[in-house]
Formats: sequence, C-alpha cells, structure tokens
Amino acid sequence: MNIPEQYHDIIVSELKSVKGLCESTETLEDKMYYFSASYGIINRIMNLYSDPTLIFIQQILQIMHKSITERLAAVRNPNVVSASVPDEMIDALFNYYDQLIKEIENNDNNKIREVLEKISILSYATTGNGFYMYLKGKIDLK
Repeated sequence: MNIPEQYHDIIVSELKSVKGLCESTETLEDKMYYFSASYGIINRIMNLYSDPTLIFIQQILQIMHKSITERLAAVRNPNVVSASVPDEMIDALFNYYDQLIKEIENNDNNKIREVLEKISILSYATTGNGFYMYLKGKIDLK
C-alpha cells in the first residue's frame, strides 16, 4: 500500500484491537459484530487517503462479513433450510484475518492480495454452491 505512515499505523492498531475484541467473546454473533469494524476502519481511512489496495481490503472484509451474517440469519430463520457455519470456517476466517494484519503491518501488497484471495474463497464457501464444494473437498481452507 502506498499510504502515509500515520494512516498505516492507525489501520494496524485498529485491526489488532478488533482481533482482540473478537477473541474476547464466545458467540459467533458477537465475533461478527466486532469483525464488522474491520471494514469500517478501512472506510474511514479511505475517506482521508484513497489507495486501490485499501479499497480491495475493504470490499473483501465487507463481503466476508455479509456472507457469514447472512448464513447465520438463514440458520435462525424457520422458513429457510440452511446448514450452520462450521467451526473450521470460523477458525479459517480468524486465521486469515491474523495473516492479513501481519501482511498489512509488513506493507507487503503481494501477500495482502494472497490473504484477501483466501478470504474471498472462504466467503464463497459460505454460499450454497461454495458450501457444496467445501463439503466435497474441492475448497481447502488451509
């Protein structure tokens, strides 16, 4: 990313705070509530300084959040048949999130994009066809 150091430092610090909040709670709903601050942080920095990588990060994090929360809502809706979100997916999400923070901190655009690709694949795995592919072993979350 080509952003001023002050904004870079804010992003890293805030993402680490979000990670801590997510780790401090037990319920998936609370974890996702706190996780939503991730793309909000990026949004606020983009209002001050725009960078294509920031836009990419914001979009992937927001899509990931939406995918999980929609899946949670479907599971709780008695009129919808849906499988729950497997623990492996949640573990993968926070593992990838940790990797993303590390690569943002290192300011390594190639590694940032690699992690965002993993998050994007995970997001797809929460969809109907993506979940089918995940169950068939065609989507690996390692």
